This record gives sequence, C-alpha cells and structure tokens, in this order.
Amino acid sequence: MKFSLKIFKAVLTVFLCSSLSGCWFLVVGGAGAVGGYAVTQDTFEGISAKGQEELVAASRKVLSIMGTIKEERPKDGIIEAMVYGNHVTVSVIQVNLTTSKLRVKARKDLLPSRAVAQEIYTKIINQLEQ
Repeated sequence: MKFSLKIFKAVLTVFLCSSLSGCWFLVVGGAGAVGGYAVTQDTFEGISAKGQEELVAASRKVLSIMGTIKEERPKDGIIEAMVYGNHVTVSVIQVNLTTSKLRVKARKDLLPSRAVAQEIYTKIINQLEQ
C-alpha cells in the first residue's frame, strides 16, 4: 500500500512539474563519465567526472567534426558552433577539481532543436570514454 502511494506521489509530482513549467524536465541515471542528465526543450546537461579542460577538448573535437566552430572562449568553457544549420552553444562549468557540468543548447532560428542537442551531448560523452 505504501509503495503504490509513493509511486502515485512521484507520478503526480512529475505531471505537475511538467504541466506548470511549460517544458519537461527529466533526470535519468547515466553510465560512465556522467552521473545523470537533465533535459529541457533545447538543452541537455549533465555532471561529468572529468575536468573542465577535458570536456572542452572533447567538445571542440566533436563540434569541429559535426559542424563549424564560430567562437571559442576556453577560459569560460564556452564554444559556439553551427551544426546542421543549428546554433549550438556548449558550456562547461567547473563544479570542483574533478567534476564539471556539461550543457549543450541547440536552436534553429527561434525553435529548439532537442534532437541535435542530444546527439552532440552523447557524442561528447562518448568521446570522453575513448
């Protein structure tokens, strides 16, 4: 009985959060270098057990293969690029010495491109594991 009440509360919470915020938010456990990721309409983000320099280097490599890098600010951990006609911004935020947050945002004109953000995010994480 208590187990079903917990499930009901969890489902209700997810439903209310998604319906009231205008965008959906999902946290899922990951494997390898990332402990979980968050999803919004145009952004994928996650925490990585890698440092900022490693994430920026992997992001630069992936973005240069997939598209054209327009601007780099390595000290700020920001790379902007054009991939498949989408404006992509990759941000790497140092959380502590061994942990960083990777955020990939993709938009085509004013519309969010969730699939492109997810593809780039996944390729950067895979690049880290090689």
